[in-house]
Amino acid sequence: MELQKIADQRKPLLTPMKDALKLWINGMKGPAETSIDAYRSTSRRIERWADRAGVVYVSDVTPAQLDAWRASWTPDAEVADNRLALATQASLLIRLKSFFYWATAMEYTTRDPTLLLRSITPNHSQTWPLTPDQFVQLLAATYKFDEEARHRTGKIGQWLRAIFLVQRWTGLRVGDVLYCPKSALAGNRLRAVIRKKMNRKPSESLVDFILPDHVVAVLNALPRRPEEHPDYWFWSRRCSPCVNTNKWVRKIDRLNNYLDFKDEDGEPLDFRSHMLRDTFAVEMLLAGMELAKVSKLLTHESVATTERYYAKWTRARRQQLEDEAMLAMQRMGATFTNVQPAQLRSKVRLPATAYIH
Repeated sequence: MELQKIADQRKPLLTPMKDALKLWINGMKGPAETSIDAYRSTSRRIERWADRAGVVYVSDVTPAQLDAWRASWTPDAEVADNRLALATQASLLIRLKSFFYWATAMEYTTRDPTLLLRSITPNHSQTWPLTPDQFVQLLAATYKFDEEARHRTGKIGQWLRAIFLVQRWTGLRVGDVLYCPKSALAGNRLRAVIRKKMNRKPSESLVDFILPDHVVAVLNALPRRPEEHPDYWFWSRRCSPCVNTNKWVRKIDRLNNYLDFKDEDGEPLDFRSHMLRDTFAVEMLLAGMELAKVSKLLTHESVATTERYYAKWTRARRQQLEDEAMLAMQRMGATFTNVQPAQLRSKVRLPATAYIH
């Protein structure tokens, strides 16, 4: 009897990692589907790590193992699964802690191995807008993409250009663009579903955006792809919006094979679709729009979020501030012999129609 009692007490500690992860996901009844998708992704990532580390039971995991795994997360990690940007690392760590907090409460382990893991603070300076020239290069890369496509179905440059133009002129996240049905476009007005708001404020998830004529023309010119649903430009409806987004993001990432972007310090810069949201925000700020209004256009719930990500003193914004300071001092009677406003020094900006390519 005593041996049976001990065995019963130890039984939860012999819960396989795969089983625990499945139970953790199945128990999530509150979050919306888009949130659960993120946890499913984390679950699969933990499972792959456990397989690599030889971990069978939840109780086998040690703080040292998790600390070593956390330390291996870098954008250029040797293991592809560990190649994570800083913001992704921060999100993964939060969900990793959530799993082991739950597993400890379920008595699958006697102590939480994540307690000593240091938090990760995203570096918001990673936000990076494209210059007008870089945007033109991005559109040009879609033609190179098509040239090297082996099959007709792989020639998707026309759809990529449409996605990028919508993002550039609305600031929408790529998943929200892909989710738009054709019926969402009425004249120059595009009604999009902000999927992040579906979780928190469903009544505010539908938002209207105004598109320039040349973007409307590109959308209306898209032929129907046989694999797509007739009511959508970028979605077959045979998979979830999340899976569809992941498919397109993988295609977008391949464009880096045809790009040679550099940041303002001359360092290599990989293109990510979210840069077009950054581009929209920064261009609006540089055009003189107030931060609070840009925040509304980005559908942020707080202007503090917009300020944290977009109100940076990048070189362009510093030049703008310098111009304003010089003009103010000139009104006071000051003169400047060896310097002129940055707007005159810099290259003339491309007109909106140049973005059509």
